[in-house]
Amino acid sequence: MNDTNHVTESQEVEQLRAQVVALEELLEVYEQETLEKSVRLEAALVDLQERAQQLAYSEEALRVLKSILESMGDGVMVADEAGRFLFINPAAKQVLGVQPDSSSLEQWTTQQANLGSFYLPDAKTPYPTEQFPLVRAIQGEAVNATEMLVRSPQKDESIWLSATARSLRDDSGILCGGVAVFHNITTIKQTEEALRQSEGRSREQAQRLKQTLRTLQDTQSKLVQSEKMSSLGQLVAGVAHEINNPINFIYGNIHPAEQYVQDLLHLVDLYQQYYPEPLPAIQTEIETMDLSFLRADLPKLLSSMRIGSDRIRQIVLSLRNFSRLDEAGMKPSNLHEGIDSSLLMLQNRLKPNAESPGIQIVQHYGKLPLVECYAGQINQVFMNLLVNAVDALAETHNAQPNEQLSSRAVDSPLPTITIITECSDTQVIVRIRDNGPGISPSALPRLFDPFFTTKSVGQGTGLGLYISYQIIAEQHRGSLECYSEPGQGAEFQVCIPVQQTTVCKM
Repeated sequence: MNDTNHVTESQEVEQLRAQVVALEELLEVYEQETLEKSVRLEAALVDLQERAQQLAYSEEALRVLKSILESMGDGVMVADEAGRFLFINPAAKQVLGVQPDSSSLEQWTTQQANLGSFYLPDAKTPYPTEQFPLVRAIQGEAVNATEMLVRSPQKDESIWLSATARSLRDDSGILCGGVAVFHNITTIKQTEEALRQSEGRSREQAQRLKQTLRTLQDTQSKLVQSEKMSSLGQLVAGVAHEINNPINFIYGNIHPAEQYVQDLLHLVDLYQQYYPEPLPAIQTEIETMDLSFLRADLPKLLSSMRIGSDRIRQIVLSLRNFSRLDEAGMKPSNLHEGIDSSLLMLQNRLKPNAESPGIQIVQHYGKLPLVECYAGQINQVFMNLLVNAVDALAETHNAQPNEQLSSRAVDSPLPTITIITECSDTQVIVRIRDNGPGISPSALPRLFDPFFTTKSVGQGTGLGLYISYQIIAEQHRGSLECYSEPGQGAEFQVCIPVQQTTVCKM
């Protein structure tokens, strides 16, 4: 009996012990879980404290940012992806005319479109609502410094703005709105307009100065021409007058002198016929003077004097024809006489000498009518063109080495000036051509410009061709053109209207 009770108590003790062990293990598990939860709770608390601190910092930063944006002189507008206004600073409200009841971008742009406040940079075309910078920004576009004109309905003034807009996105890159900044560039535009107007006035002044300079150049060239022709005319007239009087006296007395000489020689023949044996003193004088030679040479001498007198009279006539001072008006004139007069005055430069083979003149004259013109001016043109041709040929000759000059007659053609005249319809054409070095393509377009010359320094004034062009084109309604290639010589073509009913025959 006692043994049975003892066994039962032992089992109960074991069970209680097992339960105690199980409770201890369960308590350890609970303690471990509690510890872990406490650690997580502490970590969560720390994170919560950090987030609270960051939130406080963010709110402070937002306040500072908002204060900065509100004090900016540039207008700032912010809207969400639906077009609802999130922020508009005072500058934007002032320059853009945003009303207090405007809560959305669509509402505001519609109001402005109805008021006609915004215009494209041309200041005429209304600004399309769909192109407004902030509208484009909330659609994902970037707008860079686009200009617009704002006209205030309440104020009689206009404002120029430069707008820049960007989209706003969250951390995931999802579009969540847009921001636009408007910079007042009215002063800049006004400055640009003032500069454009100033530039325009400067261009006008430059154009006027250019025209004035051109007029002065024309006046100067005409003064030079007038002075030149006046001086030349006075010189020629003086020389012609001084030469003409004595040569007319000489020429007028040559014929009587010839008659007197014939009479004296006839008298000598009679003396020799009736007194074949003269006194010794007379015979000695006859032998001394070589009477036979004198009788044969004296008529020849008088004939030479007549020819020389004729030549001088021709030269005087050519000088008078060249200057034509007695013909101030436009009269029918023989152009061939003017060309021949110019050639006569250049004879000294055309003749060969020890240093130059001379210049050959080839004349192909057509049948020309009398041309109504200012003969003195036309002769000056011929003289200028002929002098230029002579200078070009002389420069080519002087540029050749001495050893080439000796063989020029074999290797190179003789320097030649060819003059061709012809009549075509209602105008006459004169071509003056040389076989010189020609004119470079770069100089050809400027050939008739005032003060432009291809001659060496000190050799030309640059006015000869310019004056010639003025005479032909302006005074005679004709044309003066040049055709040339390097190494192929140059040809100047003068065309002058006949201005009369004379029929031209080629």
